[in-house]
Amino acid sequence: MDQAAYGIGVYSAPEAARMIGMRPGTLRRWLQGYVHGDKAEDRLWTPQYAHDDDGLLLGFRDLIEARVVNALRAKGFGLPTIRICIERARELVRDERPFSTRQFKTDGKTIFLEIARGLDDPDLVDLKRRQGVFRRVVEPSLDDLDFGDAGAERWWLLHGRKSIVADPDIAFGAPTIAGSGITTARVAQAVKAEGSIERTALIYELKLRQVRDALAYEEQLHARKAA
Repeated sequence: MDQAAYGIGVYSAPEAARMIGMRPGTLRRWLQGYVHGDKAEDRLWTPQYAHDDDGLLLGFRDLIEARVVNALRAKGFGLPTIRICIERARELVRDERPFSTRQFKTDGKTIFLEIARGLDDPDLVDLKRRQGVFRRVVEPSLDDLDFGDAGAERWWLLHGRKSIVADPDIAFGAPTIAGSGITTARVAQAVKAEGSIERTALIYELKLRQVRDALAYEEQLHARKAA
């Protein structure tokens, strides 16, 4: 954690995987590559943090890239196809992490159609023919994000509500109550210790709704960990 940088965010593989809703081992393979017998796969992109004794650490934009890749995998797109998408999108957007750029948010559908141009990969051909695929598969992973010129800046973690946020400028990107800087984990611990939502709201000068939203998000994380 000594190398954690302000404004980038920092997440361990288990933390990031739980926020996305995937397995940590899968995330590690995407970002570190792997060798299994005669089969070897390179990483899908270079993480924002170099690998060291702390193990794999992700920045906020790594988190968002992985969220989009996970959405594609959940819809049956294979890693070879996704690798092609990343490589060609990288060329078009001119960014190492193209899926977490403002341009991808704005022009993602066009970018995917351009990626598919002249390629025989069945998945990409299908993506080109079924123009609704991008809207159904990828856009939901971008809807709750705020973008700046440098890429994704905030992820609103309760869909359709701007109450719980992951912002790399606050608490190194940990989930917090918007406008307070107080992490949802801290709030959940306080409610457990105090035995009262009302008491916790009073102590931290929060609204009851904010405490309830923090608890709702922590329950989502716990359910993903249990799964």
